[in-house]
Amino acid sequence: MKTHQFEPDRSDALRRQLVDMPAQELPRIRPTGSSQVPAANLAITDHDPIHRPQRTRRMVLTMAAASFGVIVLGQTNMSIQSAHAAGLLRSAAEQTMAFSDPTPGPGEYQRVHTHANWLVGRSDAAGNGMFSMNTQTIDVYVPGDPSRDWVLDRDWGAIAPRPGQKDTIHAPDGEFYGIPWTVIDKQEIMGLSREGKALIEHFNAQYQGGSSSRDEDNFVRITDLLRTGLVPADLRAGLYEALALIPGVNASEQTNFDGKPGISIGRSEPLRAGQRDEIIIDPATGLVIGERTVMTYALFGLGTNNLTAHTAIDYSIVGSVPPANQPAMDTGGPEK
Repeated sequence: MKTHQFEPDRSDALRRQLVDMPAQELPRIRPTGSSQVPAANLAITDHDPIHRPQRTRRMVLTMAAASFGVIVLGQTNMSIQSAHAAGLLRSAAEQTMAFSDPTPGPGEYQRVHTHANWLVGRSDAAGNGMFSMNTQTIDVYVPGDPSRDWVLDRDWGAIAPRPGQKDTIHAPDGEFYGIPWTVIDKQEIMGLSREGKALIEHFNAQYQGGSSSRDEDNFVRITDLLRTGLVPADLRAGLYEALALIPGVNASEQTNFDGKPGISIGRSEPLRAGQRDEIIIDPATGLVIGERTVMTYALFGLGTNNLTAHTAIDYSIVGSVPPANQPAMDTGGPEK
């Protein structure tokens, strides 16, 4: 029997099939001044501690007071940013409810086009790991007639599993790689509340200790669902209201990978090496138009604000799809 919950292994598998990164935690960093960097250069090296003179009690107390002030100011600033983001998210929820999603008719498909630049890993001839940015395009066609196959049309870009690889796959329910393309299926989507507080309580109940915290886990679950581009307007509105309830979420004006401006909703996670994941929404429609992953710390020899993922997403209704050039794959995904 299906339950309205996210399956962690299903979400992880979806991320793998999107980016196909062999080492997912480390290579979320973009080299500065170079398109590639050896994996060995990403390691943190320990240095001998700097020996400093003994501080007086007065100095210790002064430093403690200063640190406390920084913490208070930081928390105050974070609260202001979160309040600003919450206001924008509630506004986006209102705009979303007033927007009519494009709906495919008989014989038509909803096309979700993703233009992405992701950091990926590979090995050179000597077996050394290398990481570099790689641009891909992914088109997913969702049929108006649920009895028809979904279609995936994917150009892997310069760094492909096979040189020049381009996949066009037809599969029922979007199971191009042995699992559904979406994090949860249509029936589960229909079973979710459309009210923000009820949704955040639902995600809280699903927490099983993953991620660095419950708040991060909730943010990831919600944005993983939104970034598919297949969430109906009423649920998008509720999910924006739910995001507004997560501590540490903030907002800024950003552009997607194709240069379209929008509002970026993100959350930094210190325990993820300062990684900040964002979704970019069109404030006029509430549609997700892209995503970004940004490093907020100068780490591993890389500068602050380096992008390790940047995408653009747009939507259209089409009357035809490209023919398949290979069958759907079975990657041993979880049983449904």
